[in-house]
Amino acid sequence: MKKLAFFLVPLAALIISYRSYGQVPTVKDELAKAQALAKQGNTVEASAVYTDIMGKYPNNRDAVQGWLILNMKRSPTGEEEAIKHLEELEKTYPDNTGIMFFKAFIQAEYNHSDEALATIDKLISIQPDTALNYILKGQLLESVNRDEEALEALNRSTMLDPKNSDAWQIRAGLLLKAKRYDDAILSYDRAIQLVPGQPVFLYNRGCAYCLKGDFENALADLGKAISINPRFKSSAVSDEDYKSLWENEDFKKLTSQ
Repeated sequence: MKKLAFFLVPLAALIISYRSYGQVPTVKDELAKAQALAKQGNTVEASAVYTDIMGKYPNNRDAVQGWLILNMKRSPTGEEEAIKHLEELEKTYPDNTGIMFFKAFIQAEYNHSDEALATIDKLISIQPDTALNYILKGQLLESVNRDEEALEALNRSTMLDPKNSDAWQIRAGLLLKAKRYDDAILSYDRAIQLVPGQPVFLYNRGCAYCLKGDFENALADLGKAISINPRFKSSAVSDEDYKSLWENEDFKKLTSQ
């Protein structure tokens, strides 16, 4: 019943959603300098600029992002080397929250769940009011079947940042797994209000309606999702959450290739 979400998405995609905000111009200038050096192939110099930023601005995540892109190897053992690199950086910059976040993310992505949870708990102790920390923690907890704790983390996230559509979507998925269909639908509603044209949210809300037995609304949401992205036709015909509609004629028309 795991719904379409962004669970532990590739590092580059997550980075986009985890930008540091409110940077003063000097930080932007230093980041631009590092990026320019990297483009010129001056990896050592660029890395040095990034680490200098880490020391000056411990809550700046963009410097950690840039450093990782330069130094993380794309190989079968790349994640292990990345974690070691981050652990070494953490020794020098023990209070840098960007290092902690990406360390937890990579640990989680490669199934080091216990270590990732320990890292994210340390991060939360420093940044208790950052919503994305709780999103990551919720996803980690869900991955090890600790769904009630995961839901608590997502509840905290939506309270801290009610405009984060992904948090509402992931929370809805947890409620769906718990067969709390009405609550799941309300959570999907919040996600859709924030991003009305997101077909994944519509498709998943349709699943919730279908499981609830509200086939009219299920078909309506599925139809909207398919109109935006036809690939949901093939998803629906094999998705157990839509099983109750597989023999429905309207469903067949919607999903016909």
